[in-house]
Amino acid sequence: MDWAWRSEMVKPGAPMNRVVLAFALAWEFALPSVAHVGSPNVFFDGHTGPYSAFVVVRPPTALPGAAQVSVKVREAEIHSVWLVPVLWQAGSKGSPQSVAAQPVKGETNLWDGEVWLLRPGSYTVRIGIEGSQGNGEAMVPVNVLGMPNQQMKTSLRVALLGLGLVLLLTGVWIVQAIAREGCLPLEAKLSGLDVSRGRRAVLVAAVILSAGVAGGALRWRSMDAAYRTYGVQKPEPVATEIRTETNRIILELRQTEQSLAIPSWGSLVPDHGKLMHLFLVREPDLNVFAHLHPARQDDHKFALEMPALPPGTYQLYGDVTFENGIAQTLVAHVSLPEPKGASQSLPPLMTNLTGEMFCGFTSPDVKPGPLTRDMDDSWHVDQARFGGASRGAEARLPGGKIASRLMGGYTLLFENASQVTAGRASALEFAAFGSDGSEVALQPYMGMLGHAAVRRADGSVFAHLHPMGSFSMASQEAFKQRWAANVAVRASLSAGQTPVNRVAFPYQFPRPGGYRVWVQVRIKGRVLTGVYDMEVKPGA
Repeated sequence: MDWAWRSEMVKPGAPMNRVVLAFALAWEFALPSVAHVGSPNVFFDGHTGPYSAFVVVRPPTALPGAAQVSVKVREAEIHSVWLVPVLWQAGSKGSPQSVAAQPVKGETNLWDGEVWLLRPGSYTVRIGIEGSQGNGEAMVPVNVLGMPNQQMKTSLRVALLGLGLVLLLTGVWIVQAIAREGCLPLEAKLSGLDVSRGRRAVLVAAVILSAGVAGGALRWRSMDAAYRTYGVQKPEPVATEIRTETNRIILELRQTEQSLAIPSWGSLVPDHGKLMHLFLVREPDLNVFAHLHPARQDDHKFALEMPALPPGTYQLYGDVTFENGIAQTLVAHVSLPEPKGASQSLPPLMTNLTGEMFCGFTSPDVKPGPLTRDMDDSWHVDQARFGGASRGAEARLPGGKIASRLMGGYTLLFENASQVTAGRASALEFAAFGSDGSEVALQPYMGMLGHAAVRRADGSVFAHLHPMGSFSMASQEAFKQRWAANVAVRASLSAGQTPVNRVAFPYQFPRPGGYRVWVQVRIKGRVLTGVYDMEVKPGA
């Protein structure tokens, strides 16, 4: 069986109205392709049939280009690993043949390969594993656009300018020679008329060639501007508005650009049951973190009732996924005023032992409505600012582990913090313990055992992580629903899985520097947040 088509592909050579063509190109390039800021690589950690695999997909820096795919299989006796890139519009019949990944010498069960991505858009990389336990397959969504283009070196600019000038002068000289001597007999001498004809040809050739150079330069600048605007991976700015209604504060988000060429928020699909995941980080101290879920008001607007967050300037990040699998990151700055109404009180058993922080939540008795806070909204207020001398809620332990004390006397331990380096893909491993040191079972939070967010101190990196990977789960589900065959893809966590006290997030810090990491877990019905400050060192 094949994919269920929702739109027709344009056949080569078929006539097409220019307006339709422009619309198609605008749609193709207007879809940003990254769900994170400054962190382009995509990670998958889960089951591929009978096997457990850790996958890293490194998109190309320009298109067409080759994406590097590495597959670490935890089981032995793997015979082969194959890769297939599937473009959303092309489907299975329009996809290339599978590419065989090669085992990496000196490593155990590590396979590496590359797949060519020819056009911008929404892809899924099908990964097949064949071994002694049978065959398995996984689908890893990858949204692809070009990376920010590099600046040309001054020496190269000068060299290219010189070569261009030589070509221009050579072309004029050739035209002059042809016009002046092309029709003369072999041994005839030049007359004044011949010389005059050559000069006129030089003038005409210089004008034509110069006009061609100018036209080409304008065309190139136009294409470069379009590429920088629509063809480069970058977050999408949104407009925000704060308004007060009696004893509550309302935050509205609107699309900054509304046109036929830009997909509206009316074509979004839910990810973990939410159309938008919104994160707010208070700057510059990074001591307030909120994970919220606005409600859609129309095709271009979302809104929510704000919790009682401290006033200040916040960096906003939003994650949304469109019907065609494209994931988009929204960004904005928001200035929050003093919260309205009575401050929320917290149960004594849920307060931190020394009162350094608290975790807020939406009260179960809130009446439903179009602007009521979502039941899965949560936020964390910490007195310790980023880069401070110490954090009262954080302890550095032997072996490079970091313990973050949670409300209620719990502890969330970052077990492999000392092993994390920039440029090295690995799993960030955490474990929850009670006040007596016993293991505490983690409960599902929006279908997973945890959510994590990573933010570099200067704001150049932000990523929303899941235990299964860094991609949009809604994007993966969109591809799975369009795939007619019963592909054996199972989530690394399921509702029937025995609760455990450990959770891991596959990730690769893109560059060294200071980072703050928030990890959200649910313990005994309450969402708690562990906070970690890290100085990520360069990799070997």
